[in-house]
Amino acid sequence: MSTGQLTPGVPGPRQATDQRRRVALLLETADVLAERARRTDDAVLAQVLLRRSAQRRAQAARLAGHPVPRPAPRQAGSPEPGAPGGA
Repeated sequence: MSTGQLTPGVPGPRQATDQRRRVALLLETADVLAERARRTDDAVLAQVLLRRSAQRRAQAARLAGHPVPRPAPRQAGSPEPGAPGGA
């Protein structure tokens, strides 16, 4: 195999770099969406933002080749995000 040939199915250096950037962007976007959900007083909007955040994290996990992390379970009695007195 010459230096110009790549193994089929294995991303080249450029593709790997682009993939890492995409994963980083998805994770940063997920963090921004989750933060917006924590700041809003609208419970419906908070749920939409959290769902979109989870979708971005799942996309990043699939792209990175890792299993999708499950969100931490809510503690009993903790207020919903966006609810009065909530996070």
